Amino acid sequence: MKKIKSNKIITAGMLGNSLEYYDFTLFVFLAPVIGPLFFPSEDKIASLLAFLGTFAVGYIVRPLGAIAFGHIGDKYGRKQALTISILLMGIPTFLMGLLPSYETLGVLAPIALIILRVLQGLCTGGEYNGAGIFVVENVEPHRAGFAGGMISASSAIGALLGSIAASICTLTNMPSWAWRVAFLFGIVIGFVGYYIRRHITDKYLSEILNKKSQHVKFPILDVMKKNPSAIFCTIGISAFAGIVYNISMKYVSVYLTTFQKWPPSEALFVMSFGIFGYITLAPLTGWISDKVGGKVVMATGAIATLLGIYPFLSLLSSESTIAVIAAQLVLVALAAWFQGPMNLFMANLFPAERRYSGVAFSYSMGLAIFGGTAPVVSTFLTNWTRNPVTPAYYVMFSAILAFVCVVQASRNTQRNKEKGSYTSLPVGAHSSA
Repeated sequence: MKKIKSNKIITAGMLGNSLEYYDFTLFVFLAPVIGPLFFPSEDKIASLLAFLGTFAVGYIVRPLGAIAFGHIGDKYGRKQALTISILLMGIPTFLMGLLPSYETLGVLAPIALIILRVLQGLCTGGEYNGAGIFVVENVEPHRAGFAGGMISASSAIGALLGSIAASICTLTNMPSWAWRVAFLFGIVIGFVGYYIRRHITDKYLSEILNKKSQHVKFPILDVMKKNPSAIFCTIGISAFAGIVYNISMKYVSVYLTTFQKWPPSEALFVMSFGIFGYITLAPLTGWISDKVGGKVVMATGAIATLLGIYPFLSLLSSESTIAVIAAQLVLVALAAWFQGPMNLFMANLFPAERRYSGVAFSYSMGLAIFGGTAPVVSTFLTNWTRNPVTPAYYVMFSAILAFVCVVQASRNTQRNKEKGSYTSLPVGAHSSA
């Protein structure tokens, strides 16, 4: 099969994913500012928890979006699914910028906010995994791990854009309604992303997948029947990935503003610093996986997190700004260590004709149950115990689960190859090992 130029494929996947994750993550970065506007309460912690619960709703509905977009991606092409998802994502984000607060609309305001968050979650359900699958299927074999790492980095680029926008909106000299502008920008993002993805070609699907996919009526049912072990392993992998990512990239900001009383703009600056570190490191660990194998990189990343999460979370309560920044950088490094090779690794767990459905649904389930709830669970645990290190135990449990799932998934994939159960993703000599 003739491959499209890698740079074009990687760029198209990254740009769309970055723009969509700007929309999705902006919500939590502005939590301390707009939470009280929609969930007013004399108890600031209660208001924040209610808002973060709404953030979690976006993850809870992601499996439904994964089923829908996975079906489109497996039956009609990755490009079609990705083009639709990014166009639809801009609409609820734009409407959030127009939504009246509780003071104006009463109880309808938080209800409307939750509905819009549900729509965001549905669109995101197939975005990250779809972009990752599209890229690793279409690039040259020796760059597949690196390309998958670039997609992981692109999610963080979107988060960085959201963090920067939130930092600007929360400056002391900005008007109280400035946060709305950041959401209104979502409609522009939707149209730009749509244009980008309309002009890419899905060579992998058209040359290899199309004939097989026509014989699979409902890919999600087929994958549940034939690949249950891959589903469970992917859920465990995504649970850990979501927890460590959301704690390192989102909870830190919430913790600093809520419990350490940092000004929102300063906390978001630290967060932006950490996100930049993740953007740099995720492609690096993906590149390393091209050399030594995804299993090695991800398993050691899980072990490193198990050993390092407690001491570095404890540094967040330090009086030294440098110590807090150092802790933030280590936390994002741990996340990148595991997640850089993850797109290629997960894609190779499922056969082509049901790959999008299998990866997207399983990954979304792990995020819905564990990853998306990480900020609210961590905030609750910290407030309950008055100990900023308590969430470390949550991360440590998920790291053990991830290690077991990575090892077991790799064994299953190797066994399927030997039996000829299905043709694995034809990229990379170390794509699953």
